[in-house]
Amino acid sequence: MREYGSVTRTSTALGLLAVIAVVVAVAGAQTATAAPPSGKEITRTVRGLMERYPLRATVFGVWINGRRLASGALGESQPGVRATTRDHFRIGNTTESFTTTLLLRLVDQGRVRLEDPLSNWFPSLPNANQVTVGMLARSVSGYSDYVTTPRFERAFTANPFRSWRPSELIRIAFSRPPLFAPATSWAFSDTNFVLLGEVLRRVGGMPVERLLRRQILSRLGLRQTEMRLDSHIPAPVMHGYTRERGRYEDSTHWSSSWDPYTGNMISTLGDMGRWARALGTGSLLSPQSHALQIGPQNVGLGPLTASMYYAMGFGVVNGWIATNPQLTGYNGVVSYLPAKRTAVVVFVTQGPNGKPSVAYASAIYNRLGALLAPEQRPNVPVCPRPPC
Repeated sequence: MREYGSVTRTSTALGLLAVIAVVVAVAGAQTATAAPPSGKEITRTVRGLMERYPLRATVFGVWINGRRLASGALGESQPGVRATTRDHFRIGNTTESFTTTLLLRLVDQGRVRLEDPLSNWFPSLPNANQVTVGMLARSVSGYSDYVTTPRFERAFTANPFRSWRPSELIRIAFSRPPLFAPATSWAFSDTNFVLLGEVLRRVGGMPVERLLRRQILSRLGLRQTEMRLDSHIPAPVMHGYTRERGRYEDSTHWSSSWDPYTGNMISTLGDMGRWARALGTGSLLSPQSHALQIGPQNVGLGPLTASMYYAMGFGVVNGWIATNPQLTGYNGVVSYLPAKRTAVVVFVTQGPNGKPSVAYASAIYNRLGALLAPEQRPNVPVCPRPPC
């Protein structure tokens, strides 16, 4: 089964929790006084792990208080071409954090409310008068994930270059009944974000990619970041490789239209470092909206607990805010620790001997997190889908 984002595509919340590798700040976290590691130590650690793991390329960066401590690029972006820190790559489920931030900006502007029912835009969908916009962002609608349907899996495997329309994906999603009544449990579902993106498009009066540019990307100076429905990635490109279809192949230009608003963005190392800080500090949101975005509203639903829960586009574990995409040849972590004002970004691509089930970027990130905050080790799952 294909993996995407921070979860293995199963229909049970328990299986999904086991592979959440997203972490959010805990209010009142204490700032430690220990000196951070040197940039040389960070680079030496990443280089050692790059040599240990079956990777083709690794880009990494650490920033403290917005200032770079270390960054670099190791390996090849494609055969015979060295990876660089300027390379563009797909950021997978980090897209969800952009989508929920866009939602909350529109909430702050009074253009939509988290309590607004989905029936305002999709009146014919099951439970549309009970499911709210906020429930979509928290993945508690109960709607089944279209990505796990046999129909979608067969179609994607047969032709990963196929173009998909959101309406097609929504129809596939609702070929299965809801998993549970709205807000009574939790299970990640791409369907939530496809619906949320369509709501934002209608509320904003323009395509979501343009809304993101106006509301987020331009404000933060993220000039190398964009949402796309086609397969184009600007040069220079860090190529992705996967065994998803049973053979090792270049997946860089597979269609990204199958994961609109949930995984179809591209970026660079530097932009992701700036985004990690903006997301972690809530710099684009009101204090109230930022508190909701990282808040514990989902605690107690399904398997979610106060020590590990999904918030809005990411989760909460031990003070770290992060996403860990694992999508069609790309694997990464985008993270921020508010207690130390520290951002960490790691993205990797696998070599021919890499295991698709292993999140190598998470392994590198865990080591860096232990160096940067030994009292708040992230310890995100490295094997989100056994066996490894």
